[in-house]
Amino acid sequence: MPTHAETPFPASFDAVLKAQAEGLGLMAWVGAAMLDHAARTATELAVFARDEARRDAEALGALATCRDPEQLAGLPASYLGAKIAACTDEAGKLARMTAEVCEVTRRRMTQAQGAPAPD
Repeated sequence: MPTHAETPFPASFDAVLKAQAEGLGLMAWVGAAMLDHAARTATELAVFARDEARRDAEALGALATCRDPEQLAGLPASYLGAKIAACTDEAGKLARMTAEVCEVTRRRMTQAQGAPAPD
């Protein structure tokens, strides 16, 4: 005679443990993906800030050394145009980086649910 009672739900318990392990693995992957994205975004922003600081210093130098009033009058407009273009380009780059991370995450989450990921 057995000394312990057999549980009628061992398969259910195993299924719960398996789902829990898969969920924890997916959470760890998403966390790592987000940390990687944050690091790449921070690097991109640091490079952008460095490049913009150089451009700002060059623009200030051009203002300080300009001796032609007509040319001096056009410097602020060209500076602002270049600044807006650079910021617009950077925003587009950051949006593409974020969209890529979101797409990879969506595909991974879809595959984890067992459904084929649509292209």
